[in-house]
Amino acid sequence: MKKIVDSLLLVASIVLCQTTSAEIKASAYTQSRIAEIHSMDPTTRTAIMSGYRYAFSGTLGYDLPQIRLYGSAFGAYELLEPGMRVRVTYRLSPQARIVTDLAQVSDRTPLGVVEVP
Repeated sequence: MKKIVDSLLLVASIVLCQTTSAEIKASAYTQSRIAEIHSMDPTTRTAIMSGYRYAFSGTLGYDLPQIRLYGSAFGAYELLEPGMRVRVTYRLSPQARIVTDLAQVSDRTPLGVVEVP
């Protein structure tokens, strides 16, 4: 029994160390804009949208953003396609824009910064 507990503690400490080292430095505030997806890289979980690189790995490396397809409350990175227009909320980072929330919008939605009412 002691070996099992020791093994679990070892695994937990390894996971905590990996999580800490995967943290991405990003600003605390978010910005939103309407963008068009140009290309996607499933290996790095990034996308080029309206000329900027966006990362879908989250600021802690495991906290994935919420993604919703048009007319649905659900979605996934793997379901996104080039040509889609999306409302993306993100945090700025030296490596990329870190996506915190993404929702597909109508293809007729104008591109650019989202107006705040």
